[in-house]
Amino acid sequence: PSPEDDMAKWNEQRSWVRDFSGGNCFYANVTSGPGGAPTIEGYGTAVPPFEQLLNDFKTRFHIEPDISVRLITLSQCGVPTFLRLLDRSSAAKPQLVLDKTSIPDGAPVSGALYTGGGLVSNIMLIDHKGVAFNLDDRMVAQTDKVTFNIPIGLAAADKAAGKAVPQIMLVITGPKDIQAAMFSRPTPASELLPRILEEIEADGSQFSATATYFRLGG
Repeated sequence: PSPEDDMAKWNEQRSWVRDFSGGNCFYANVTSGPGGAPTIEGYGTAVPPFEQLLNDFKTRFHIEPDISVRLITLSQCGVPTFLRLLDRSSAAKPQLVLDKTSIPDGAPVSGALYTGGGLVSNIMLIDHKGVAFNLDDRMVAQTDKVTFNIPIGLAAADKAAGKAVPQIMLVITGPKDIQAAMFSRPTPASELLPRILEEIEADGSQFSATATYFRLGG
């Protein structure tokens, strides 16, 4: 197939995945590029909707996608909703890369964020209880990227439970800072994300968002 065919097929797969209905707490997007084997990343509270996605995708496109499922808590469900709503934007997505996706309690989460030139990013962590923490002042600007190395620990009760818990880093990128995203004290994501969306919609500029996932402790 020609590059044009690859591009057309890829766009079709992306919009098909974007429109797939996996329930209330569900988000999936194609992470591979045109012409490659399709890979999909998803966020949700359960695996069955992704099994359905896999089967329906195979039926529709006659190829099996490689799906990575990030299982999150009910308190984090604002994130998939937020990503789904911002997916409609044609703005280029920032790239957020973590050095490790499984982090021992008390160790730092580290990595880098790559965005297009001249864009501003707001970065936050949404913990397993659905509380958002502003990470903007923990970022170190380099010439072509922003890096971070942030020690992170569990509360005593979570530590005692001994289970790894899901954490989400969310980056929103656009032509300027979002006032609602410049919060100082930890805030429930269920309050914060709708405020951010409202501001983006009122502004009318092109903003995009990306999330990445890691497990803490265990």
